[in-house]
Amino acid sequence: MMSIKRFFILMATMALANGVCMADGVRFLVVNAKDGTKTTFAIADEPKVLCKAGELTIVSKSTTFSLSLADVRNYVFSEESTGIIEAMKDGGIKLENGCVIFNGLSAGSVVSAYMQDGRLAKECKADANGKAVVNMTDLPKGIVILHSNKTDIKIINR
Repeated sequence: MMSIKRFFILMATMALANGVCMADGVRFLVVNAKDGTKTTFAIADEPKVLCKAGELTIVSKSTTFSLSLADVRNYVFSEESTGIIEAMKDGGIKLENGCVIFNGLSAGSVVSAYMQDGRLAKECKADANGKAVVNMTDLPKGIVILHSNKTDIKIINR
């Protein structure tokens, strides 16, 4: 009988190999923990899945994550929208020269940039016209969540 550890390694290896070959959309490996937390890895960051001594470790270009196998509820491979396309269509967000520009915010409201591990990386205030500019060039590479009073978007900072 195959152990849970071996099954997990086999499934992750097969899915990662298939995920890299798929073309449409952004692919993610999502690990759901029993405590309700969710950790997401972009397949583009080439996450490596390792299981050793009852510990799940995922190492990608931008982060390293470890969790006891006993604390893993499940994992899935998903094709999620980053949210930025929809926000760009309504004119509220633009990408320009390595910056994400928010328009139509309340004056003085804050746009927060969070890294994949939940760490606050940066905050920017909207000016009197409701414009906030988040310079992405000085943020670490990887998945960044931008939160404002109007929207939340997830982007991959390359």
